[in-house]
Amino acid sequence: MSRNKINALESLRGFASIYVAVGHWILWNKLNPIFDSLFKFGTEAVTTFFLLSGFVIFYSTLKSSDINLKDYFIRRFRRIYFPFVCAIIVSIAIYQSLDISLSEFLGNLFLLQDQRRTPGNIVNPFLGNQPLWSLSYEWIFYLIFPFIFRAIKNTKRRVHIVGVFSLLSFGIYLLFPNHILLVFAHFILWWTGLELAEYFFGDRTLKRCKTLIIYYVLFIALLAVNWWFNYSSTKVLDLGSYPFLPLRQFCFAFICLLSVIYLTKATKILVSRLDIFIKVAPISYSIYILHFPILIQLHIPVPFFIEIPLKLLLLIGSSYLIEVIWQPKINKYLK
Repeated sequence: MSRNKINALESLRGFASIYVAVGHWILWNKLNPIFDSLFKFGTEAVTTFFLLSGFVIFYSTLKSSDINLKDYFIRRFRRIYFPFVCAIIVSIAIYQSLDISLSEFLGNLFLLQDQRRTPGNIVNPFLGNQPLWSLSYEWIFYLIFPFIFRAIKNTKRRVHIVGVFSLLSFGIYLLFPNHILLVFAHFILWWTGLELAEYFFGDRTLKRCKTLIIYYVLFIALLAVNWWFNYSSTKVLDLGSYPFLPLRQFCFAFICLLSVIYLTKATKILVSRLDIFIKVAPISYSIYILHFPILIQLHIPVPFFIEIPLKLLLLIGSSYLIEVIWQPKINKYLK
């Protein structure tokens, strides 16, 4: 893949992290209805992370004929856990109390957290740091990927295998709500990024990507029916939580898939407009997991016009310190 295409992905990742951070701050402070409406798509930005993650993981594993499990898991562990532990420390420091739920702490430490009010939820994000919910999905995707990929990478029907796996997981989840099953149901989102990566890496075969369309239609129909039954019984219209949230995720991923397949040039032009955000990409992960405690939960007793620059400086500075200064040292130490 060309360097320009990698830069485009990095720009998109940087943009998504900034969008989520700014969106949370605007929605939390309720500054303006117009701004509120523009930044209500944080779930779609997180879905972008899932697609990009699958894309990038395929790119990194394509260089070798087989996946070295030890190296793979060490790289994934140090990449996701070091900034995550830093985020936990920051949350505890801001919380300024030892009255912390041990089950919530341990559940998050083992990356089992999910959004509040989700059936089958094990624990909520640590100390209310809402963005942490997606790390549990990402981590489980990382855990199961090498085994699934090894088993089906050369199978012509691999999309069907992943599609059926995700559909069955969600079907069983509806009967027996369980966090792990819900993550498995979302695996097709992550795998979509992988299939798009293989297309762009050179085989130029859209057959598997087009096959994904079938499963997205089935998923969206099932999710829509599930949402309707839930709404009919509760009469509660909450567009920001389960069961409407996964419907939004799958609809957005479906739109992305169709855009790449049928509107390739327009999609490339749109993504290229985000190239300014490539400067944020190296610290985007830390921005994503630190912005909520720093921008929203932290209270600094100074005037508003001073507080905001201080919080931004703290967020950017700590993110830079974690990912640019400390992370490479952790990588050298943990091999």
